[in-house]
Amino acid sequence: MQWDKVKNVLIGILLAVNLFLLGNLGFRLWQNYSRASGLDADLRALVSGCGSTLADSFRLPEDVFLPELNLDRSRADEENAASVMLGADMERTELEDGTVRFQSGDGTVTWYADGRVNGVCPIPGETPDDETSAIRAARKCFSEWGLAGDGASYQVSGFSVTQTAPVANRPVHNRELTLTFNADGTATLSGTWSFGTPYTTVTGRGADCRAADALLQFASSLEAGETIRSMTAGYRMQMDSSRRLQLIPTWKIVTDRTDYFMDCDKKTLVTL
Repeated sequence: MQWDKVKNVLIGILLAVNLFLLGNLGFRLWQNYSRASGLDADLRALVSGCGSTLADSFRLPEDVFLPELNLDRSRADEENAASVMLGADMERTELEDGTVRFQSGDGTVTWYADGRVNGVCPIPGETPDDETSAIRAARKCFSEWGLAGDGASYQVSGFSVTQTAPVANRPVHNRELTLTFNADGTATLSGTWSFGTPYTTVTGRGADCRAADALLQFASSLEAGETIRSMTAGYRMQMDSSRRLQLIPTWKIVTDRTDYFMDCDKKTLVTL
């Protein structure tokens, strides 16, 4: 009998503790929601004061620290891709600026030191006749050529398919390849791409991507009347003075007129 009373007391204590923890969690969630709602309202008012607006669907992303990364150019991967596209009889020509051109009777492929590539080659299969078959054919081409990206996404417009793929689980805003299928059975490739795994050379070197600060800085530079739809923290791929490929932390800000890119550290607009 005594034990039953003890059990009831213990159960009561546990229920009280659980209710306290649940109430504390609910209060914290309410606080976070109120804080987020207040910040959203303040940002909308400030952006409006700059002459622009935030779309109803706009959500401020979380602040994040992105390290500055480096990439090594892989001439072997470039040549392997070209050999599949053009055949084993291709010829290789390298220029002083680091440009490498591959050519055969089937077409040409040119890789540049900054990661850009363009070329024309035969389609491995039938020419697609609609957008669905164009995506399917493009995925097959990228895979066979060694240009498929992990986590890749695809956009199609007519017979042009654009592949984008993240690096280090973050979008690289100018890392994309566009494959256009031509009526003569060839495909035209263009874009900017990279191979291998990025790495850091200086620990701690990078940028604090503070969303609210970047948004207000951006809004102050906009022409009146634009509506900001979204912003995404990621990278841009560029070549430094030593011809090394770097991934620089960069915001992509989408408005109802165009896409803008802002350096996360300098808070300045950049051109990709």
